[in-house]
Amino acid sequence: MDESGSPGVAKTQEEFLAVSLVVFDSREAADNCSASIERLRKKLRLADNYEFHHSRNSNRVREAFIKLIPDLNFKIITVALRKNDFKRTASYSRIAGYLATEISSNCPAIHILLDANPILYKELKAKLKACDINASVKMARSHSDNLIQLADYVVALSTRKLKGHSKAVNLYRPLIKKQLYFGEIS
Repeated sequence: MDESGSPGVAKTQEEFLAVSLVVFDSREAADNCSASIERLRKKLRLADNYEFHHSRNSNRVREAFIKLIPDLNFKIITVALRKNDFKRTASYSRIAGYLATEISSNCPAIHILLDANPILYKELKAKLKACDINASVKMARSHSDNLIQLADYVVALSTRKLKGHSKAVNLYRPLIKKQLYFGEIS
């Protein structure tokens, strides 16, 4: 799981706080996905510790990673708060609540690994517990986990789609079939 944007009050109409959760049917599916990302790293002749991070990667690396996505076996849940109400704050608590609702609808038991964000971690754990969802939540650093790097790409593409970037529709297309939930909340 990874997030894009920041909590707080909007400064412009196009600001979002978004979270994407990459969901696997099994540990084996997650391991296979991670191995595919490792193979891409080797194919591109990148260092073993190279981090796939959408905003920091070159166009060549970004395009190769996006081309890999249709071949990977996962689903996504994305929740985005549009920060268009200048009086209402987009918070990790609000987004964690929406995310917990979607997790309870789509995932009866879940292990969540999220990019290191202590505030989101605390809020999500509390919301999942309040919803009585069988979940374990752990934090990790994206530079050391291929699946968080995948979540970074998913949330980046989702946010670009929401903002209406000209290339976003084509870039997002491989993710459409993988959606369990994609919600924009104003």
